[in-house]
Amino acid sequence: MYFYVQTNTYLRELPVISGCSPLSNYIQKLMQYNILTTKFFLLFSFLLTSSCVFGQAVQKRYHLDMRSGITTGSPIIIRNIPDGATGKPGIGFNAGLEFTYRIFPRISITLGAAYAEKGSSFTSPVSGKYDAARGVFGERFPFPLRVKYTGSVAANFNMTYIDFPVMTNVHFKKWQMGMGYQYSTMLTGKFDGAVDVKALLLNFKDQQFDESENIKDYDHALILKVGRQMSKRLLVAVNIAVSTQRLLIQPEEGFSNPRNVFANLLVGFRIL
Repeated sequence: MYFYVQTNTYLRELPVISGCSPLSNYIQKLMQYNILTTKFFLLFSFLLTSSCVFGQAVQKRYHLDMRSGITTGSPIIIRNIPDGATGKPGIGFNAGLEFTYRIFPRISITLGAAYAEKGSSFTSPVSGKYDAARGVFGERFPFPLRVKYTGSVAANFNMTYIDFPVMTNVHFKKWQMGMGYQYSTMLTGKFDGAVDVKALLLNFKDQQFDESENIKDYDHALILKVGRQMSKRLLVAVNIAVSTQRLLIQPEEGFSNPRNVFANLLVGFRIL
């Protein structure tokens, strides 16, 4: 006589022996196997679900953006602007990375690093006292003759920096606003131009000068940012950085020492 037991994979034929011990042992082992299988499946499902939820939560807390755009602005003076002075803001390339971490649902911190080209050109009237005797006879002439001079200067600033902004941001539905501090280290700096000067009957036309070594090789600035999330990965932003220090190591005779004021027009793309 034979007894048939159906499992998940096949039918197995077992002989019936007195006491039915082989059949009882087989059914017991089969039940234990099914219980272990069920427990393993439930554990695997729990771990998989937990990892997905945790991954989504972590992913929402931070992101890395690649940004690029233009920098425009100028070193400017706030007070004592000479009458007739004109300036033309420069336009340069800007590109870098920004890492943003959400510490609260609406508050985040951003750390960035970016290459920025900054510059401008200007013309300005100049005036002051000039040693006419040494201008004519040389620096070793023993008797100075200081006379008043007037004229104009045409100059250019051309600088490249690596900017390191640190900002705290407030997030709205699609908009965000941030403010913070920016440290900049200068890679290259150029400050040159030409001066036309008149003193008494003396005229000095197109006198070239180069004061590049007088530019500070670092900058500290306060920064304000406004951005709008265009899509899940695309962000458009404008930030303005106003330097807290003067640009030149020593002020040039005839005009005030300026400070950097520049704006960045940026498009950011989320890469992580």
